[in-house]
Amino acid sequence: MQRKAAKLKVLLMCLCLVCTNSSAETTQRSLLLVCSNNLTIEPLAHAEVRKLFLGVPMTKAQVRLRPLLNTSDRFATDVFLQQIVFMSKREYERQLLSRVFRLGDQRPPEYENIDALVKALLDNPGSVSYMWSEQLGRQSGLKSLGILWTDSNN
Repeated sequence: MQRKAAKLKVLLMCLCLVCTNSSAETTQRSLLLVCSNNLTIEPLAHAEVRKLFLGVPMTKAQVRLRPLLNTSDRFATDVFLQQIVFMSKREYERQLLSRVFRLGDQRPPEYENIDALVKALLDNPGSVSYMWSEQLGRQSGLKSLGILWTDSNN
C-alpha cells in the first residue's frame, strides 16, 4: 500500500513539473471584441456587449450594432459565453430562441469559418464579433474595440 502511495506521489510531482514548464512557455491569450476599421465607435463596456449579444438593440454614433457569433473556435465561444454573457451555450440558445418567439427578433448569425466572419465584418457596417488577439493580428481591415477576457493562467 505504501509503495503504491509513493509511486503515486512521484507521478503527481512529475505531472506538476510538466504542467509548470509547459505553461511557462505559452503566451498570454486575449479575447477581443472586433469590428471593421471603418466603424468609429468608442469601446463597449462588458454589460453592453452582453446585452448586444442577447439581442438588445443598440446604436452607437448613429450606427446600429449587429452581433456576429464566432463559432470557429469552440474554446473562444465557450469563454465568450461564460465570461461575458454569463451563460452556458445551452442557456444562451434558450434565451435567443425565447426572444425570437416572443419578440420576433432574429438570432445573431453564426460563422464557423474565420474567413467568412472577417468578410461579414468588413461587408456589414456596424457588425461586431470576438476573436483571439493572434487571429486579429492575421487579419487586415479589422480593429479591436477592447479586451473581453485575458487568460490569467499564463
